[in-house]
Amino acid sequence: MMTFSVQYWTFRQGFSSWGAAFMPWCMIPAIDFVKTKKVGVLRLAVAVALMMQVHMLSCFLLIVSYLPFYLYGFIKSKEKKTIIIKGIQAVLLALLLTTNVWAALIDVGRNNNLVEPFINSKLYIMTVNQRSIQWLITPLPLLLLVLYQLYFSFRHWRHFDTLLRVTTGAFFFFLVLSSSIFPWYSINKLNLSLVNLIQFPFRFFVPATVLLLLAVALVLERYFDVKWSKLVTVGAILINLFSLAQLTHLQQEKISEYYTAKHPIKTKKHTFVWGNSEEVRASFHSSDLYELLDLISKSTPDYLPAEKSNKDNKYVLYEEFVIGHTDAFDKSQDGNALIFTWTADNSGKVNIPIAKYKDTELTLNGKKLSRTDYSLSGIGTPTVTQKIGKNILKITYHIGVWFKALLIANALTWLATAGYAWLKKLRVI
Repeated sequence: MMTFSVQYWTFRQGFSSWGAAFMPWCMIPAIDFVKTKKVGVLRLAVAVALMMQVHMLSCFLLIVSYLPFYLYGFIKSKEKKTIIIKGIQAVLLALLLTTNVWAALIDVGRNNNLVEPFINSKLYIMTVNQRSIQWLITPLPLLLLVLYQLYFSFRHWRHFDTLLRVTTGAFFFFLVLSSSIFPWYSINKLNLSLVNLIQFPFRFFVPATVLLLLAVALVLERYFDVKWSKLVTVGAILINLFSLAQLTHLQQEKISEYYTAKHPIKTKKHTFVWGNSEEVRASFHSSDLYELLDLISKSTPDYLPAEKSNKDNKYVLYEEFVIGHTDAFDKSQDGNALIFTWTADNSGKVNIPIAKYKDTELTLNGKKLSRTDYSLSGIGTPTVTQKIGKNILKITYHIGVWFKALLIANALTWLATAGYAWLKKLRVI
């Protein structure tokens, strides 16, 4: 919990931290498989489904983390057919448990050209031994554990059991991927979609951290726990106390910076601060949670519906068509509809700072708009014709019957899975 993999959210709002927090639990099916050579269908499916519900990219990293464990177990197993069948069952169950995620992506993505996350042209420097070294040294004992595990593994590899070898090997693999040892500079030039999706190599340090801690725990259990149990306990306590002290210090520094810096939040590329420093600081403690959000805006065009032919910078378009127009409208919610209200001094064209997807329905002043009644910007914001006086635009999204059926199936699958697990725990089945 005190590693930067988890604290990434605290310091930089990186959502992979939530995936990192759940990853140790989600790795249990892989560990069990190496030990028993049996696929736990329910546990494996739930682990993958849980991670997908939390964070898609973390789910990808989890599945990649599984590969060394399941490939080794599959190669060594004499019941390969059973493993394949159980694996397919786990995949199907995981798909049912995550229909609300992938079905939504299919529903939106099939008829829209979505803006992809930005391509990091300097991906090769965002490694744990270069620009992102804080992942490696937060807390400092983590770096010592990395060095010690490397040293101990090279000296005692031949004595390692199967689980420790697979865990340590997987740790080395992800450590290399997260560092500049891996030829990221050359690979970045190939402009591969998967590499562009990764964006930052330091993300591979999340599974590396989890696997490192597992490997260290296995080493302590097998080689030190019996003879050196008291020393191991004292050492673990001291490491945790030091880590907590370092993390607390870093957090206090960050908090102090917000309170004492001339600009607690700076205007920078694609980030805009509309209030002065005193207003921003005061908004931190305001009971109106919207106040801070009203003072700060950030360009975030990811997954908006873009025109394929439009090559303009989508961040700049977001600033022009969304951030630049937001304050001109009053927004409210009416059931499943978003309502925009504004008063116009003259008739004519007005840009609405919302995203118009293929299945989005617009109703202006009681009239449902057809495709000829509005034009779209490069990021899907509609321009409509307003009238003099009060204007009301109702925005809804049409959901197909098939999608609703999948959502019901998803909810029933979770209930059935929980019920089955509960009955199995009671040994009723």
